[in-house]
Amino acid sequence: MGSRVNSDVGAFDWGPLATKCPVCRVKDGLLVCGGCKVVHYCGAAHQADHRPTHKSACVAIKKTRAKLEEEEATLRANPGDNFSMPADVFNNGVGAFWGILDTRDYMRARFAAADALLQVQTVSAVEKALAHFTDMLRLCRSDNLGVRDIVPGLLLRLGREQECYDFIKWWATINDEDRYNGDYDWGNYELPHLDLHGEDPFEAIDRVAAGSLSHVVILTLLKLRLILDLERFENGLGEWDRPLGSLVQKRVRSRSRSAISTKELRKQYQKLLRIVHDHNSHFWEMLVGGETPVMQQVYTNGSVEEAHLALYQCLPAWEESEDAIVMLDADTVQLVTRPAPSPDIGDGDGDSLWAGLENLKITKPQSATEYAFPFIFQAPTPTIGPADLFPPTRIGPNQIVRFVCQIDPSMALAYADGACSNNGQPEPRGGWAVILAPPANGGVLSGRLEDSQDKAATSNRAELRAAVAALRLRNWEGLGLKCIVIATDSTYIVNGATKWAKTWVTNGWKTRAGADAKNKDLWELLLSEVGKCKANGLRVDLWSIGRELNSDADAAAKQAASTEVTSITEALPSDVISDTDPYILALCFDYEELFDNVFKSLVSKLAAKAKMVRATTPNAALAQLKQQPLPSIILVADGAITREKKVRERVIDLLRDGATVVLAGCFSNMVSEGQFTRFFTEIGLPWSRGGYGREDVSLHRHVLDSRLASRLPSSYSQRALFAKNVAPSAAWYTVDGNRSEAAVAFAKVGAGHLGYIGDVNGEESSDTVVLAMCGLLG
Repeated sequence: MGSRVNSDVGAFDWGPLATKCPVCRVKDGLLVCGGCKVVHYCGAAHQADHRPTHKSACVAIKKTRAKLEEEEATLRANPGDNFSMPADVFNNGVGAFWGILDTRDYMRARFAAADALLQVQTVSAVEKALAHFTDMLRLCRSDNLGVRDIVPGLLLRLGREQECYDFIKWWATINDEDRYNGDYDWGNYELPHLDLHGEDPFEAIDRVAAGSLSHVVILTLLKLRLILDLERFENGLGEWDRPLGSLVQKRVRSRSRSAISTKELRKQYQKLLRIVHDHNSHFWEMLVGGETPVMQQVYTNGSVEEAHLALYQCLPAWEESEDAIVMLDADTVQLVTRPAPSPDIGDGDGDSLWAGLENLKITKPQSATEYAFPFIFQAPTPTIGPADLFPPTRIGPNQIVRFVCQIDPSMALAYADGACSNNGQPEPRGGWAVILAPPANGGVLSGRLEDSQDKAATSNRAELRAAVAALRLRNWEGLGLKCIVIATDSTYIVNGATKWAKTWVTNGWKTRAGADAKNKDLWELLLSEVGKCKANGLRVDLWSIGRELNSDADAAAKQAASTEVTSITEALPSDVISDTDPYILALCFDYEELFDNVFKSLVSKLAAKAKMVRATTPNAALAQLKQQPLPSIILVADGAITREKKVRERVIDLLRDGATVVLAGCFSNMVSEGQFTRFFTEIGLPWSRGGYGREDVSLHRHVLDSRLASRLPSSYSQRALFAKNVAPSAAWYTVDGNRSEAAVAFAKVGAGHLGYIGDVNGEESSDTVVLAMCGLLG
């Protein structure tokens, strides 16, 4: 067990590192573990209870300590060779270790021993690890093992804030022009080393923020702790786990309170946040997202590997600083980059992209130079068909199935067709369809051709509408493609786009005979979309194929023409119709039991309407999100997605590619303000967390199809977390007189839709709203 001693416990002893029995938290009369010598227990019984948890670290510490003792004994016994290895190297080789080849095994062993100690979160462990690392820097000024990036975090964990700042500043400024003429001689061991003491930690950061990623991360934490300490002092706040920092105590005693500028410190802190982000855009997200760091041996600047290494070195200091990560979570939202808008990415509006022909018109007059014209696709041989040349293939970072050319994988094909019942007769009804992948893979997009008072539905208009959809509803460039081939059985489309339209544009949209070109509005839109593709490096070809080769698109277009708008899936942007049964994937990682208890009714209703699969771990979710068929609906039932980067990125990819994602259940109640805002910013929406409370909310009927609106509750009461900055056209339910915040919102994102339900209690009316968003109200 070990002796009942506390002699190895330093004066710094509070918070998470406080010396106490890890089982009962008793702090007095402790015995030290005889193996690791850095964990203390109240007695043998609790040591035995803790053994399964402690065994791995304890064994690692003992083994690495024994190895270090062995290497040290070997090195001390080395007589030297009076050439590359001096005698008594611990006295005669100080500063030159590692450069002396025979010292390298010792240095590696000492690093391993110190690293093993840091598996244990106690004052004793951190102090002993720090002692190893600081002595390694004394022995090896060149620091070939990167010890200098670990030391600042350990100093801060031990409350040695002044030493932490001095250390960071020494390394950041050692090669400044006013010190050693800007060229510190690392081989001159007579020069002062780590000799800065008592530097001003409140000073400007311009000179100090030039260090490594780990140094700037710890400097950011130091500045944040100073801010929190000053605010606590000024506001007379109560006790913390961490005592008021020594730097602020000293500053307050030595200067007037007015001379201590919290505002200036905040400016420094905000600037440091940006410096870290610019150095490595992965780091802050990994820190606030709770990612487990993995020790890295090799990395490049700005890489994920570098972020992992810095997180490994710095995370404990952040976790042990009360409120630091909570503050950081909110303060780094501003650094999240919102996706740049593109022609096929929705901007969070609820208005349908295809709400009517007025929305299809190009409001700005365009000249021939602003259009682009597609090319005619020439097959390698006259007998080869699209199915042979473009087989279904997984493509892109998310391995989505598309029809990809087997000769040139930078080319993909989409089948397009239009249909019109009662063509040329009263009450014509048009439909369009695009086949992006085999129907079994959910690759069917289709919809009704919008009615217009002055332009009757025709087969030609439906064909045009399908060609526009093939370009506009998918981000082809994002799949790494250079050419998209639209396969159509319409000679009107092929001849019109590649031949006739050039004359029409030149003649001011007049035919050779001087008549007005028909369907100008849709032709303008098609040529504009081809122009946008060209600007993004994507060539558009048209392949004229036989009707028998376009049967899937023809059938889907005819079905769309005869379908009444009865669900949100049909009533809102892109009018997606799938010939597969609805498939819902529910993501519930943290609060499955709570979700089942509070939202039992919703789960039952969804399961009755569609196939519903639940993923309760990130790995299970990723497996479901990558295998076919992909879910058409993703129900996010708690806030874990904001912390699980891989799952979040995959869900957002599917959302932009056409899935419906609904944030309901425990989501609104289980995310912090920073997580909330960061999540929507990453999607590309300006939404942020609004007020919280029980309110009577009313439906804005004008943002919905009238048939759908008639089936939703006109108003109801819910306790909700409201969302701010929601576009009026996306806000379904708000408090009367306050449309700035929405309790329920539904927006277009890419080719998909995102729904948000702020209700935290699972009201029955909210169940109806979720069903509507999922297209399951019928």
